[in-house]
Amino acid sequence: MAVVKSPFMSLDARGSVSGLTASFVRGGNVMKGKANPGTKFEPGQNKARSVLGFLSRQWGELTTGERDSWDAWAIDHPGTDKFGDPFIMSGFNAYVMLNHTAIRIAEVGEGYDLPPEDPPVASISVLNAETGAGNAGEVDLTWSEVGTGEANDWWEIQVAGPFQSAGRKSVEARFKYVQKVAGNVALDTVADLDEGFWYWFRVRYVESHGQISAWHVKQATPKLTI
Repeated sequence: MAVVKSPFMSLDARGSVSGLTASFVRGGNVMKGKANPGTKFEPGQNKARSVLGFLSRQWGELTTGERDSWDAWAIDHPGTDKFGDPFIMSGFNAYVMLNHTAIRIAEVGEGYDLPPEDPPVASISVLNAETGAGNAGEVDLTWSEVGTGEANDWWEIQVAGPFQSAGRKSVEARFKYVQKVAGNVALDTVADLDEGFWYWFRVRYVESHGQISAWHVKQATPKLTI
């Protein structure tokens, strides 16, 4: 779904034209269109769809009080849209967002019926990515944390690349999940990278209930064979 300000150059536009639909949802005006993904069977995509379907069914089984709790959590935790403006998601969206992350990264079996009471205990302040000191094709990641990470939480690590040369800006759509390490560890090595190429790396803290910190991003080249 593409999100735009002033769809059709009108704040009051409604309806469809050329496959695009202008409407108003909670948070503002949006422009929607049906996407045709080019990688329908990318590894992990079927699992992600299954988790989303499961959470949708589980939402339908929550009590009114539990749903109200998620609505309240969403109001107290506004997000930021693609234009940098704040928006408030629905309780359902908050429920799916946190529980999908908890199942995917923290390996929670069935998700949580109620939102977390506390914010994540840690986040990243500085991320460093350097040519690996061990085997060829490795990059060593180290980071400084704000707070103190807990062993039952996680640091999620994603990578984008390989690229022919260094870039000024990371390519958001190219990042893919690589691995995770325990939340009380502040270093990791990413292996099996192509020698002589550049990679972007990003790391964030993932609390066991699915809450996340902001990404920190760096780029580096892996160690070469000597």
